[in-house]
Amino acid sequence: MRICRFRILLISFLVVFAAGCATVPRTRIMDSKKRIYLKDFCDRYGIAWQWDHVAQIVELRLAGTHGRLLVGSDMFLLGEEQLRLSAPVILDQSSLLVPLDFRTKLSGKVKEQPVVQGPSILKRIREVVIDVGHGGKDPGAIGITGLQEKTVVLDVAQRLRKVLEREGIKVIMTRSNDKFISLEERTIIASRSKADLFVSIHANSNPSRSVHGAEAYSLRELGTTEKNEAQRQSNHRLMFKNLAMDRDSPSVTDIVSDMLYVHKQSVSAPLAADMVSQVCRVSKAYDRGDKRAHFFVLRNTLIPAVLVEIGFLSNAKEERLLKKWDYRQKIAEGLMGSLLSYANY
Repeated sequence: MRICRFRILLISFLVVFAAGCATVPRTRIMDSKKRIYLKDFCDRYGIAWQWDHVAQIVELRLAGTHGRLLVGSDMFLLGEEQLRLSAPVILDQSSLLVPLDFRTKLSGKVKEQPVVQGPSILKRIREVVIDVGHGGKDPGAIGITGLQEKTVVLDVAQRLRKVLEREGIKVIMTRSNDKFISLEERTIIASRSKADLFVSIHANSNPSRSVHGAEAYSLRELGTTEKNEAQRQSNHRLMFKNLAMDRDSPSVTDIVSDMLYVHKQSVSAPLAADMVSQVCRVSKAYDRGDKRAHFFVLRNTLIPAVLVEIGFLSNAKEERLLKKWDYRQKIAEGLMGSLLSYANY
């Protein structure tokens, strides 16, 4: 099985991880059962690594190649190669251990470091899809004085794009002008990308004009029927075109699909909570909290996804604020702060 780096990156987001090259005694490289302590091995050879303890996936970067390990499995994905270890990766008292032949599999790809390096940490976000709500024939919510959601969110998204790109994060916009993009196409854009995260930006409306504030949504748990939704399955096929899997290995496809779903669920909710918190802290908007929903773009994207409602155009005060460039800039800075905090955790 050949696996391109494209899609495996999607399942390597971190909720809690250990990484780096702290100084450790060289004598602890191996345990009594002749397994290698992964942390110490990576320290010795200067390998950057991360462990997602929820999805149980370890990502490694070495000599320009990415490696993937699954705790409890003997599968080792190294670049485009699928390798088998002599025994599964195990977790023993908070330490990850790999079988002795892990070192031989990496022969020629690593070199012992003569000097202990500083911490080597991989960012959790390298590429983001910013989904700009509505557009073209679909104005979205319309304020009391006629301010349109599609105009407000495009401006905020463009501001967010600028600050993220300054930080070295690649940004893909589902639209960069006043163009209508269907919900299906928005999720297809994410599935065709190498993005680590999907952020959808919207403005809200409510029959009660007193309702105000910002809120953020992550995906509510999906049932079997929803997981088999036509658009979701289509997006899976788009994604897996980048995985050259053996035709007789459907179980591998199922494993990757489950990893993507579990990881998305574990990442999206806490990120939504932090995102709305930081937006409200910077803009002084009322914090309506984080919520769960089955919005189309949330349930049919396969990477972690958050939908943010930046304010209510139906509220006179918030509509006036959302007309101001400096207020939109504050919202963009709040979103940026949350994303950078997550990226560099």
